[in-house]
Amino acid sequence: MISPHASAPRDSRLLLFLALVVTCLLPRAAAARSLLEAGAATEWKFLTGTNAPGKGWRDAGFKDSSWQSGKAPLGYGESRLSTKLAFEEGATNRPITTWFRREVTAPLQKGEGLALLLCADDGAVVYLNGKEIARHNMPTGDITPATTARFALTNRIEGHYRRIHVPTKSWRERKPNVLAVEVHQASPADDDCFFDLALKTVPPDEQRPKVPAEARAAMNDYYKRHYVGPDTKIPNGYVDGGRHMQLDDEGRARSGREILLVDRARDSELEKHLAYARSTNLLSLTPIERTQRLAEYIDRLTTPPGGPRWTGPAVEELTEAFANKPLRIGDVLDQGNAGVCRHRSLLFKLMGDEAGLRPALVRGNYNTGRPGQGAHAWNEVTLPDGRRLLVDVMHNGGKPKFPEVTDPIVVKHYLKPDDSPWYSTNAPAATKPVP
Repeated sequence: MISPHASAPRDSRLLLFLALVVTCLLPRAAAARSLLEAGAATEWKFLTGTNAPGKGWRDAGFKDSSWQSGKAPLGYGESRLSTKLAFEEGATNRPITTWFRREVTAPLQKGEGLALLLCADDGAVVYLNGKEIARHNMPTGDITPATTARFALTNRIEGHYRRIHVPTKSWRERKPNVLAVEVHQASPADDDCFFDLALKTVPPDEQRPKVPAEARAAMNDYYKRHYVGPDTKIPNGYVDGGRHMQLDDEGRARSGREILLVDRARDSELEKHLAYARSTNLLSLTPIERTQRLAEYIDRLTTPPGGPRWTGPAVEELTEAFANKPLRIGDVLDQGNAGVCRHRSLLFKLMGDEAGLRPALVRGNYNTGRPGQGAHAWNEVTLPDGRRLLVDVMHNGGKPKFPEVTDPIVVKHYLKPDDSPWYSTNAPAATKPVP
């Protein structure tokens, strides 16, 4: 029992303690999780041939000890395979179908959803616990071992990891779940086959974020001045819903796109990247070397496994799934393995601050030389000698180059949102050498 004569400081300490307890007891939304990673982290059982597998191959408990096993991606005739299926080179009578299965045991947290990222050449049918949940490039109706894909995927359209919603009502909470996939070729003469799959949890729906007061200044800089300077760090609670984002009367963000949310405390994926940015090995490098390492790192994170041409489609699928919903920046990378300029530039700003650089976050238009300018976002890094380098992880992340903002190419191509110049070829001279 608390004495009515307790001192005011003691009362204050008690109130603070109770506030902390209440905060700890508040429900905390789950972050995205990878239940199966794409690529070589995941092993699959597989069967090839002309005969369908035994009854129940899509269910838990099926005896697959006679099946072969290998790590993804699996297939033949492709360069980026971890497991090559053995087929005679140049054969024109390869089996149409290859069967894959994998068991997963993982309880879902309240409100979580599930999504697959599937890459299959040419077509595929996906089952969860015996029930079909998706078809890709396959005809309707019954599927047999001889059913061919609708058409052969060409170099122009292969390699995309398609996002597929998984019905959670079919998920078994504490029993093995079986993901079963049959991959079909368009012809017995097809010279390539490819299969890879990731299984992700989807964070529960949250209320649209209310921007806290401490994040308003940085957001005003970005949304009104289109520039967050090198001396401003992005605070927790900062959101970015694209150019058409608005705040309602309660100060909550709304947008037709996913609403990027900076939330270091609950974003374990982001924390991994920030830890790399402040690592001893990185901090021992010169500012330009640090800038290059970060640009390459972010480019790898935000380029889909199928290659840079799939960055746009992957982000479009992500936007469709999370339109007008908050999505932590780390979850963006985990959910889609892709990011366009607004994802990359925000991440560079966050990581650059941790790496001891002086990065700025900028948005405007990129002069394409054609009617209408392309909306774009990029960064600057201010060196110790005062020079400002332009950093464009979207266009140059794979092969970083950092021209000064006075470079005529920069002046020509990087414009303000109203298409007026951001930069000029006139600039003060450097003041001291860069260490």
